[in-house]
Amino acid sequence: MPEMLVSPPGLCLFANILQPKEKVNKTTGAKKMQYGIVLQLDNPELDPSVAAFIGSLHAIFVEKFGKGAAYGPNGRPWKKETETDQNGLAHETGLTRITFNRDIATRNGAELPPPMVEDAANQPWPRNVAIGNGSLVKVGFSAYLWDNQDGGKGLSLNLLAVRILRHAPYVVDSVAPGAFGPPEEGARANSPEVLLLAGGAATDTSDVPWDDGLAREDGDIPF
Repeated sequence: MPEMLVSPPGLCLFANILQPKEKVNKTTGAKKMQYGIVLQLDNPELDPSVAAFIGSLHAIFVEKFGKGAAYGPNGRPWKKETETDQNGLAHETGLTRITFNRDIATRNGAELPPPMVEDAANQPWPRNVAIGNGSLVKVGFSAYLWDNQDGGKGLSLNLLAVRILRHAPYVVDSVAPGAFGPPEEGARANSPEVLLLAGGAATDTSDVPWDDGLAREDGDIPF
């Protein structure tokens, strides 16, 4: 069993820790199913506990590769958080994001168990209650160090467990009726044509490919 390290408490983002999701490698196009979570922490320059945590991760890298070793382009699991304004320009928020992932199987095809998810009292979390952005969590993980010709040297954080300290429900984006403003010329739901179609056979859309619209950005910003 790998040694489990534990993160400081932080807000979670994009938590797919109860069900895996498909992840596509942007370089090779390879696909795999994976659990994952992003931990949002304070600015390490202002919060000594965050600085100490990131420092402990860096120490693992240095112990393996030495003080003079350089991280590959995506070799750090932490980065400075940015937001994009209306002009398409990225601005730092002052916060830090740390990514944890877990494959559903090894490279040899051996099945891996899902991450353990529990509440603050050590009770298993219900698998049908999704974890929304802004939930306060701790993450249990192990460190995986790698060195390859294409990606260089790096450190990945293998997701082992999550403790939910404060739950924020998962909310699906929705809008209220009338969001488009005043009525305008065009189709009417109560027109004879639409009412006739509504009483007919439903259109089969089972073969229509759908995209969950989730973007994955694995950029690297030096600490």
